Parts: sequence; C-alpha cells; structure tokens
Amino acid sequence: MKRVDMSFRASFILGLAAMAAFGTAGVAMAEEDSVGAVASGKDKIQVSGNGHQGSFPCEGRRAVIEGTDNVITFTGVCSALEVSGSGNSVTIQLAPKAPLTVEGVDNSVRWQSTAEPKKSISGVNNRVVKMAGRG
Repeated sequence: MKRVDMSFRASFILGLAAMAAFGTAGVAMAEEDSVGAVASGKDKIQVSGNGHQGSFPCEGRRAVIEGTDNVITFTGVCSALEVSGSGNSVTIQLAPKAPLTVEGVDNSVRWQSTAEPKKSISGVNNRVVKMAGRG
C-alpha cells in the first residue's frame, strides 16, 4: 500500500476517534471486525469507519458512507447517497433524480432508480453503475 493511502487512512481513523469522543446521534451497532459506528436518525443513516458489512433499511432517508472497505446494501428507496473514503462497495435504490456523490479512491456504487441520479464523482478509480431492473 502506498504511503499516501496510509496517511489518508490514519487521518480518517483519527477523525473517527474524535467523533466518538464527542458522540454521534442515533444508534451505534458494532461488528466484530469493524471500526466505527452506524448511526440512524430521522433524516439520515450513516455508516462511519472501516469494515462494516450489512444491509440497512433506508426508508426515504439520505445514506452516508464514510470510511474504508465497507460493504453496504440499502433496502427501500433512499433520498440521496454520499460516499467518501476508499474501497467501499454500496448497493442502493435511489429516488428519481436523487443526488449521488462519490469521493475518494476505489469506491463502487451499484444503483437503481426510475430516473438518472444527479451524479458528482471525484477521486481515482471510482465506479458508479446502474443495475438492470428499474427505470
């Protein structure tokens, strides 16, 4: 792994530690091999940290993934998706013309919607692919 990648990961983990120290809203769910939290609020569901794997109901909320190597599936329709970090894999169904933002390195997003999302993609080697079956 390149030195730059390690610096990014180290900085990100320190940021997560600061978030934990100040607290986050919602319910946190720990997984044995993951670091960080999953917070679920009225308007947003957020997965922060490294190595989370799971499926979460979106229920019209905005979905946010921050971290590295998370493998997440959102069920139901989400109002927006924001992904930042490295090596995240996300499967999601979006509301028509919903914002879809991807920043970082080697992230993969598979999406479905009845209308093309408003995409903003930056970084290196990010993949955003429409799944067959809707729209």
